[in-house]
Amino acid sequence: MLADHDVEDEPLTSYFADVTRECNAFRILLIGKSGSGKSTLVNEVFDFEYEGSATSDYSVGDHDINRPILSSTNRSLILHDSKGLESGSDKNLNIVKRFLNDRKNGPVADQLHAIWYCVEIPLGGERLFEGGDLALLEYLKSSSVPLIVVFTKLDKLQFSERMRLQKEYASKGQDSKAMRNAKEQYVAAAAKKYQSSCIDVLQSPNIPKAWSHYCAVSMKQPQTIITLIELTKSLLDSSETLDVLFSQAQMPDVNYKVNLSLRAGKNMYRMGMFASALPLKGIRKVSLLKVLSVIHSDIVQVWNLQDPDEILLGANMRTMIRRLFVEPLILPALDCVAAASDGNSAQIIANIAGACFNPATLIGPAVSNTVKILDDIADATPSAARVLMAYIIDLTLGMESLHWLVRHKDGKTASEKDVIEAFSHYHVSENRKEAHKKIRNFIGDENILLSIQRDKVLSKAGEIVGKCRIDPKKMFKGRQ
Repeated sequence: MLADHDVEDEPLTSYFADVTRECNAFRILLIGKSGSGKSTLVNEVFDFEYEGSATSDYSVGDHDINRPILSSTNRSLILHDSKGLESGSDKNLNIVKRFLNDRKNGPVADQLHAIWYCVEIPLGGERLFEGGDLALLEYLKSSSVPLIVVFTKLDKLQFSERMRLQKEYASKGQDSKAMRNAKEQYVAAAAKKYQSSCIDVLQSPNIPKAWSHYCAVSMKQPQTIITLIELTKSLLDSSETLDVLFSQAQMPDVNYKVNLSLRAGKNMYRMGMFASALPLKGIRKVSLLKVLSVIHSDIVQVWNLQDPDEILLGANMRTMIRRLFVEPLILPALDCVAAASDGNSAQIIANIAGACFNPATLIGPAVSNTVKILDDIADATPSAARVLMAYIIDLTLGMESLHWLVRHKDGKTASEKDVIEAFSHYHVSENRKEAHKKIRNFIGDENILLSIQRDKVLSKAGEIVGKCRIDPKKMFKGRQ
């Protein structure tokens, strides 16, 4: 098996470390009244559990907008929370203004990166914005910080409309069929009410145009959360650092994480091919193994899974990826072991994966023999290209598998058992077999020039990932 060894490499800066050198966390200001659903929204988007808070909104009486809110469940995010701005609340309005002004300049790490203005969708004619809200929105018109108005509790509005329609049908003595029609009509009725009570008001001349986008969210409708994430992302395109940090911090949008994983791999691919192209092993300053290690670190960090035991960035994890995915690509005969196992392939692969987490199993002649394989690959450009492609593709899809597995667990913490299960499932899946088939078909031994064309290779890698994505309902059926 391919194993870490004693090659002396020069320090190699990863894509992720380079992009986040000046800032390592995304900073959001939440504005909205207590009870508007701010903390529930944050938990849903970021798996962010504020130590000391319950699932309800943070206590207004105890909260200080200047005090960053941190969480051990997601260290890629920094929150600030303001009090609700009721009419005549000049003191609180001035505190928020002063905070915004203080964060206007200085290092990017200290600046605000986005503002989510949370407003609960009114059900009975309540005012959407108070006087303090209007004053703050007027002030924010001159701000460069992206601001999204988030209308919360859409499901509550839909439920209210459903009950109203059912009551209306019942009062008219209509039959059960008509009652069932209420289920089909309440979504449209809620959308109409949302338009009149929220969107029309927000877009009226009476409301200062400080916002960039708006959306409605429901914790029961995941796509509404994805919409908020996509809107926020669209406002960060001018800053690669903030785009990377927000992708890392958010958890539900898997497409966002897959795309960033491929981007991270693309930026290290050239270094990997450079390492393989130097003709003399003795003068190679950066080994291919080192490049794979950096690619591994970058992609794992993108997924931002809770990993208190530091399993995902450990040497044993890297060894598992190389043994399960890289070696079968180098020596296709190894890929036949599981295929010839009469239905026990998943268990065999799980045993191999588990052995990689037991250091005692990594000692012996096999280590030095397979190190030589990697050195030989480093002198064969197409082989190196296939190894790099496979590592990027397989780690990305394996992390996607692990993401789905962990998100449906209580606590959402990755264990060694979860890692073995997720990557073993992916290994024996048709997804992985098809991905490796496409890699071998794309880069043959004669394709030296193609191997060094990074953009073409990584574009193909993105295409392969797109066609071999994980379906969590199939892969983890019974665990959803």
